[in-house]
Amino acid sequence: MKRVLALLAIVVVFLGLASCGGGGGGGTPSTRVSGVASKGIIKNGLIRIFALNADGSKGALLKETSTDANGAYSASFSYSGAVLVEASGSYTDEATGATKTIPADAPLRAAVEQVSGTAAIAVTPLTELAVQRMEDPVSHNVTVAQIAATNAAVSALFQVDIVGTMPVDALSVTPGASNAQKEHALVLAAVSQLMQDKGEDLPTVIATLKSAIGSDGTLDTTAAQEFRGALATFTASAENQTGIVDLLETHLADIGSVTRNVRLAVTGTAGSIGGLQFQVVLPPGVTVQADSNGNVVAGSLATASGVFAEGVYASANAWKRGRVGVIVASPTGFAFGPFLTLTCQVAPGAAPANGDFQLPVLGAYDSGQAPIDPTGLTVTATLL
Repeated sequence: MKRVLALLAIVVVFLGLASCGGGGGGGTPSTRVSGVASKGIIKNGLIRIFALNADGSKGALLKETSTDANGAYSASFSYSGAVLVEASGSYTDEATGATKTIPADAPLRAAVEQVSGTAAIAVTPLTELAVQRMEDPVSHNVTVAQIAATNAAVSALFQVDIVGTMPVDALSVTPGASNAQKEHALVLAAVSQLMQDKGEDLPTVIATLKSAIGSDGTLDTTAAQEFRGALATFTASAENQTGIVDLLETHLADIGSVTRNVRLAVTGTAGSIGGLQFQVVLPPGVTVQADSNGNVVAGSLATASGVFAEGVYASANAWKRGRVGVIVASPTGFAFGPFLTLTCQVAPGAAPANGDFQLPVLGAYDSGQAPIDPTGLTVTATLL
């Protein structure tokens, strides 16, 4: 009996030790966080992952790990909830080639409102910008309820998913990298180029960008022009190894832009129109959002209320985002007047006028499918 009791005591001790897990939250890890730390790529850097308390203050250290030669990291721990990820270490500055350091006492940070299971978290100057925007100015605690919204707002501003898309190294060719990863790398390189252009360090550039974001979530004209200029400079440089050379073929062409709707109207002498094909040649500084195949993104082309009959078809395709081909058709025909609204992006400092849009008509037919002389039709644009 004594021997049985002794064995039971040993089992209890081992179970107790197993439940302690040797630190880091204890138990079998329930969450795995992985990602990339970059400004450019932070190689062999330090990653520290903290829990965020309910009031947004930094809580317990959940895990400490390091990045590899590609800036990648991975960590497992037993925790579910909001986290703050910190990254520090050395990187090669994209604009100058110099080796620079993110100090451990002033790391780049990224906040995520909920991790559980698996989570991907990039840590970059853009995520640091988002954290600074969600910090309380007095306590410096993160406003947990605003984490998702702030990350989304900064992502929209710079046209990249700042948390979920892992940037690659803009200074080297990365086989298999997606366009989104390359675009993210170019935006980070633009931050380095901006540091070089303005003669400022990284904290100052981030602080300037933060102060330049207005209540409507857009950059002021000066900051937007400076950032777009830095992006264009690096993209055209020999240091750029992403393979992206034309920003008009990427979403980055919309950084700092404001959204404007353009109402299109058709006039002529025919009784009604069954189909119409025309182009919208956009003035300088005006683009449309399109996917990699040139298709104008959903929601950017809308039929005007009360003009089209039910069942109308409308499509648009963009060439280098500056020229849009449009086809519209209606089985019952439609009358003259406003018939489409095209959503455009206007670059900072650009001031397009209605007459700056060129709208050549390429072909048309009436509701009976008979051809209409396109020279008798005119499409006009009105900025709303």
